[in-house]
Amino acid sequence: MRLLPVLLVAALLSACSDDEPDVPEPEGTWTRGADLPLSPRWFPQVGWTGSEVLVVGGSDSVEPDDTGGGPGDALADGAAYDPETDTWRAIAAAPIPIEYYYRTGMVGDTMVVLATGDGRATQWLAYDAGEDVWSELPDAPREAGDFGALVVDGTSVLAPSRRLGYVMKLDVATGSWSVLPPDDVSPRLDVYGVATDESDVLLCGPDPAIEEDGNTPRFVVVDKWDGSSWTRLPQSHQLGCPTHWTGERFVNSDIQTAPGLDGNPPEGGRLDPGTGEWTDLPNAPDVETRLPDSITANAAAGPLVAGWGYLYDDQDGSWTPFGRPDSPVDGATGAAIVDRRLLVFGGRDEDAGYDGGAGLSDQTWIWAPPD
Repeated sequence: MRLLPVLLVAALLSACSDDEPDVPEPEGTWTRGADLPLSPRWFPQVGWTGSEVLVVGGSDSVEPDDTGGGPGDALADGAAYDPETDTWRAIAAAPIPIEYYYRTGMVGDTMVVLATGDGRATQWLAYDAGEDVWSELPDAPREAGDFGALVVDGTSVLAPSRRLGYVMKLDVATGSWSVLPPDDVSPRLDVYGVATDESDVLLCGPDPAIEEDGNTPRFVVVDKWDGSSWTRLPQSHQLGCPTHWTGERFVNSDIQTAPGLDGNPPEGGRLDPGTGEWTDLPNAPDVETRLPDSITANAAAGPLVAGWGYLYDDQDGSWTPFGRPDSPVDGATGAAIVDRRLLVFGGRDEDAGYDGGAGLSDQTWIWAPPD
C-alpha cells in the first residue's frame, strides 16, 4: 500500500513532463577559432568586408548599475579576422571609443560608424580596411534619427528623419550628402525603420490612421520611394518594420507576438516590395514554447538571419537551432554570417557577476550548419 503514493507521484510527474514543450535540439557543429588579439570584451561592433571580419570597440569591463550591470568605458581598438586562414591582424584604432550602441554598416570594405546620443546622430566615421585608415565624415545637412542600424544603399548609407519625411544619402567615397524629395504621403508616418533593395527606399512606421488605445494593434505600413514618387503600400498585419533585404523580400525575423493586444499579433513578417504583399514568417517557431538553449548572436546576410537561437533561411523557410559552443558565454557577442557560417566574437558569461572584466571573453567561435 505504501507504494501507491509513490506510483501516483511518478505518474503525475510523467504526465507533467509529457505536457512540457520539447526544447529544440541544436544542429550543426561549433569549432573554436583563433582568439581575438584584443582584451576580452563584450558588445564589439562587427562587419564583413568580403574577405575579413572587422571587430571594433565594445567594452572590456562591467560596471554595476541600478539594473545589475552594464558596459564600462568603451574601447577604440580593433582587429580583422580572416576566416579562411583563421588568423587575425591588428588594425588602426578609431579616433573615438566605439560604444556598443553606435550604429555600423558596411560599404564594400569600409565600415561606416554612426555615433549617437539622445536618439540622434552626433558624428559620422569611416574605417577603410584596405588602407587601414579611419576618417571623419561630414555631418548630415539635417537632423538624422537613430533607427537601430545603418542601412546601406549601394555605395551610400541612408539617414532618414523620424517625423519630417526626408531621407538623406551619404556617398561614402566622396563624403557628399544628397537629400531625397520628402515623403509627402498623408497622414505622415512616424518613422521607425528604413530599408532599401538598392532600387527603392522604404520608410516604415505604425499606421497613422490607427489611434493608439492600448488594445488595437497599430500594424506597420510602408511608404516607398521608387525614384520618382512616394506611395503608401497596403497595411501589414505585423507590428515590426521589415528592415533586412534578403535579395527577394524585406524581412523582420522577430518571432515574438504581442499577447496584450487584440489578436496576439506577430512582431515579424515579410514584405514583397514589388507586389506590396505582406506574408507571415514561414514555419516560425512558436514563441510560447521553450526556445533552444543557445548563445545569443544576431547577424544577417542575404537570405540568412541569426537570432532567437535560430538561423532563419528565407529561401526555404527553415529555422535551424544553433545551440551554444563549449563556452560559458551567454550573449553580448559580436557576430557575422560568412558563407552560411555563424561567426561569434567575445561576449559575456551572465553568471560571472557585475564587476570589472568578470566573465568577458576573447574567444572566436564558428558554427557550421548541418550538411
